[in-house]
Amino acid sequence: MTVDIADRPELAPELRLVPHAFRRTFGRPAEGVWYAPGVLNLLGGAIKVPAKWGAIVAGDRRDDGLLELVSVNRPTERALLPSDDVPAWAAGVRARGGAALMCSVDLPRGSGLSASEALRTAVELALKDLAGEPFEEARTEALDLPGQRLLVVDTRIRRTEPQVERPYTRQAEDLGVALTAYHHAQDPDPEQDAVVEAALVAGARGASMLVDPPGRPAVALVDADLVPAVKKAITKAVEIAPRYLTIVPGPFKTEALR
Repeated sequence: MTVDIADRPELAPELRLVPHAFRRTFGRPAEGVWYAPGVLNLLGGAIKVPAKWGAIVAGDRRDDGLLELVSVNRPTERALLPSDDVPAWAAGVRARGGAALMCSVDLPRGSGLSASEALRTAVELALKDLAGEPFEEARTEALDLPGQRLLVVDTRIRRTEPQVERPYTRQAEDLGVALTAYHHAQDPDPEQDAVVEAALVAGARGASMLVDPPGRPAVALVDADLVPAVKKAITKAVEIAPRYLTIVPGPFKTEALR
């Protein structure tokens, strides 16, 4: 007898939570559960760094060709694709093949780790796996940053107008220098400018704005022992206390369980 994924004790709690919510909502066990990491897009996406936070979806196939999405955090905001009426949390998800999926994203949209991209990747992984198709992992650049951290700064600012990214060609090999050069080539909001300036004054190796609509986040490359001081300097420089996430770069890894 096959054990429901929601009841498999060897799995991490977060991997059991989403199929459990699916079973509670739909009255049947999920056929599988799929995970994709959040992505820190540095230098306009030229370097993609995965994070331990991301998106998890659980579900099964539908025979009518429609894609039904339900959020663990917003169960009343269901999306049935294709449709022109899609809740904000599901924006950008493409319908290709029928499935019912319960979705959970660790981070709010616009926080700096491309929560929307993580959800799209997890949904795509689920749809391809359910259809028996191979899934190609995203290409990421291996970063050798011993003793350093990437400090993601969610300014908590959300704006409806898009933040247009200007073309940028990387010239410096040093990542810190490249980050700061990228920032100066863009048109940052005042809050992003304040974060970058405070981080650099406090000793960061480099810093830049991040493009992650609808937010206005930023990132700094910081020596591990300076992280507390840089966070303190940034918090002092802005009016709204930011949220911080510290990333140690690692390999990009999706996961599929059935």
